[in-house]
Amino acid sequence: MGNASRLAIWQYITAIILIAVLTGHLIERFPPVTHQSYEQSLSPSTFYSRLKGAWGIGLLLLAYVALFHGLNGIRGMLYEWLPGRRREKVWDALFWILFIIFASIATYTVIALPAPTLPK
Repeated sequence: MGNASRLAIWQYITAIILIAVLTGHLIERFPPVTHQSYEQSLSPSTFYSRLKGAWGIGLLLLAYVALFHGLNGIRGMLYEWLPGRRREKVWDALFWILFIIFASIATYTVIALPAPTLPK
């Protein structure tokens, strides 16, 4: 039962963080805040310049927390559907393996994204 309550606490914590980060992200995209249209804010040059600053860190935080929240929810369901000490260790290992793989892909995408080449 200790594991189930620990998983639930992490679900609540990550849900609160997700709400805060996602709200900030959506407010930042709101045209009166950015002083440009939504379409302009999605242009490759604007997106790339923002991605290389604090906005990129915010997107990574959003990706990490969403990934953790989703995988932790699946892990919790597996704990309930297929209980057992040995299986819980397998679910924990699978959770961290998948988290590291997908978090690495998200990090690589933000850090190594090439500058856009605009048509002339």
